[in-house]
Amino acid sequence: MTDTTPVRIAFVGAGGMANRVHYPSLAAEPGVEIVGLCDLDEARMAETADRYKIDKRFTDYRRMVDTVTPDAVYVIGQPEFMYPIWCWCLSQGLDLFVEKPLGLTLHQATNLAYLAETNNCVTQVDFQRRASPLLRYATEQLSGRGPVTHAVCTFYKFQPTPMLGARDHMMDDGVHAIDTLRAMCGGTVTHIDSVVRRLGTPDINFFSAQLIFDTGATGILINSWTSGRRAFQVQLHVPGGCAELDLEGTGRIFTDGDAEGSTTSAQRVSGSTDFHVYAGFQQKTSEFIRAVRTRVLPPSHFGDALETMRIAETVLHRSVLIDN
Repeated sequence: MTDTTPVRIAFVGAGGMANRVHYPSLAAEPGVEIVGLCDLDEARMAETADRYKIDKRFTDYRRMVDTVTPDAVYVIGQPEFMYPIWCWCLSQGLDLFVEKPLGLTLHQATNLAYLAETNNCVTQVDFQRRASPLLRYATEQLSGRGPVTHAVCTFYKFQPTPMLGARDHMMDDGVHAIDTLRAMCGGTVTHIDSVVRRLGTPDINFFSAQLIFDTGATGILINSWTSGRRAFQVQLHVPGGCAELDLEGTGRIFTDGDAEGSTTSAQRVSGSTDFHVYAGFQQKTSEFIRAVRTRVLPPSHFGDALETMRIAETVLHRSVLIDN
């Protein structure tokens, strides 16, 4: 495929997340053509297809792939419904972009990574926070001061009721925090200490962990669904410098003891007020399309995402093996 050949994308899913971030990201990406759309809800499929001028519409994803013969497929939806479609796409040798998590269990994630590698598929899990423009800006500002000494990621929500769906809090949200810590600290996790709790509910709704990386960095993780508001915040520390960031809002960078620091925002450093741009979704699509062209795997390919799933499962196992 040349740099000027359009990348032809078939899309499964016309739900809220797909319309909020993934269709806008693809529509804004140069050299991309959305050649087919599949959804069981024909009304919302028509609404999305009309908005993005997609002529070919299907309720059977196999027929869509056979008809439009895409270069790659986006399959966006909850893993409890999409896992069989993901497996089928990979078995056909199709390049594949999915939302997190990479399956409901480590078993599913392992299978997906295996199928991707066996069939030489370019894959991407949408861990967009590691591509946050604000995080990348802060990392650049602090570069040259030495390696990351430690990073902190906190993810809080006000959701003090049991989570009764197929996913648990770890797979729904916690994997984002773990993956972001991995991106900030770099290297491989060599040791994990963790605490998990059930605070007023039968399911796990609090966990904290200390992750030791072979880079020498330490990652600190705190996730709670019993807090007072939704907030995803990180700290990045290097010798003589640190950044304190709300990845979808504002951030401050401090160096050499300056208590005032410098303040900026995700919107300012990304140059956009569009959520899919300043929150990092556009960057994940750009990485994937570039990878489809070059056949070089992007940062959040299934093999890498499997490592995030392994860490998540290790933290959760404490609830069975130790904390109970």
